[in-house]
Amino acid sequence: MALSRFLVPVKDGKPDLPKTVKVVDVDLRGNVAEVVVDAKGAKYLRGRRYAQEIALPRRHISISQVNTYLRCPLQYFWRYEEGLKVPPSSAITFGTVTHRAIEHNYKHKVDAREDLPVSEIQEVWADEWDKRVSETQFEEGEKPGEIKDEGVRIAALYMKEVAPSVQPVIVEGEFDLPLENLDYTLKGIVDVVDEQSIIHDTKTSKRTPSEDSIYHDLQMTMYSLGHRTLLGIEESGLRMDYLIRTKTPKTVSLAAPPRQQKDIDRLLKLISYVARAIRDQLYYPNPHNFMCHPNSCGYWNICHERWR
Repeated sequence: MALSRFLVPVKDGKPDLPKTVKVVDVDLRGNVAEVVVDAKGAKYLRGRRYAQEIALPRRHISISQVNTYLRCPLQYFWRYEEGLKVPPSSAITFGTVTHRAIEHNYKHKVDAREDLPVSEIQEVWADEWDKRVSETQFEEGEKPGEIKDEGVRIAALYMKEVAPSVQPVIVEGEFDLPLENLDYTLKGIVDVVDEQSIIHDTKTSKRTPSEDSIYHDLQMTMYSLGHRTLLGIEESGLRMDYLIRTKTPKTVSLAAPPRQQKDIDRLLKLISYVARAIRDQLYYPNPHNFMCHPNSCGYWNICHERWR
């Protein structure tokens, strides 16, 4: 639903408007009111001298939101419109904690140009896990203590096999870009850029990724856009470092050349389409999504109870 915002007079403590104008939201300010109306109301008010149209504040959209909407528009609705948060799985918490430990090392390394001791990064991992374990949803048979021990080992593996080859110049670089013809901005964070202008991302997984997965990853394309926004130059390459959570953990690194401009243009077009769908409140379930399962989606019960 397309919305617009206007300043209108107040009469008897409410906006002085005909009943045919549907007011979505109102903020009274003495003798005037700030009202948000639908497209029909906007068309009417634009022809009235007493109404002054003002710009709606831009909304932010992130690649995480886009991926959520593409996976399941109704899941997006529960999470971002209704604000219903579900406990993360142990795999999600594991990945988040690993990200925090790596970030801690690289923020130090930008200026110090050397890695922190492995024991410190292991301690950061353990502390972050302890902070989040009570809010994590564990599957039957999972033991938080064993997963913590696994994480401490995998942090040491990363520091031994990956970190020494990375000299970061940007860590958690934020950017915010307006989207053409939309009241949205694309908000993103580039995890790590090294001094050779290679963009780095780290993921944890229980399976070895396919070699071509880096070429199709929307987040990596978004990182390319962020790199060019922050530094004004094209990246020299992309790298995804996987920490594989097998019985004997291992690291797998995937590399790709810089994204072509057509890849970035295609991403921006896709984001714009998703932003328009969100603006128009197009929310529906995607039962063909492989994660549409009670064991995979934390919104399964809510979805089946409240959406019919």
